[in-house]
Amino acid sequence: MRMEPPPLPLRLAAERVSAELEALYDRLERLEYGLDMVFMHTTEALDGQTISMLQELDMLRQSLGALADFLVHLARDTNECGLVNPEEALRSVPLRDMAVRLGGKTKAEPVSGHAELF
Repeated sequence: MRMEPPPLPLRLAAERVSAELEALYDRLERLEYGLDMVFMHTTEALDGQTISMLQELDMLRQSLGALADFLVHLARDTNECGLVNPEEALRSVPLRDMAVRLGGKTKAEPVSGHAELF
């Protein structure tokens, strides 16, 4: 007969998830570094699609790091009733659009259709 694991405080569960996100961040950072080394030793210029893919990879890495920081702030600031004021955690998110979404707001799309530069 399989025993159920004991209940886990939300704070501890969130800290564990944050640690996993940080580990993914580190793995993506190593991948980016490896790709940089490969591209530094190539004689061919990178095409636009390759550059776009590298930028997307960097945005994924930044997003994982921001989510990890946000989550660990939430975990540490949660009160005994399970409530949290997200303002401090939102200040830890350097990506503006993500911070807006995590704050429960929606942001209008840019009129020009250009992506936010990072």
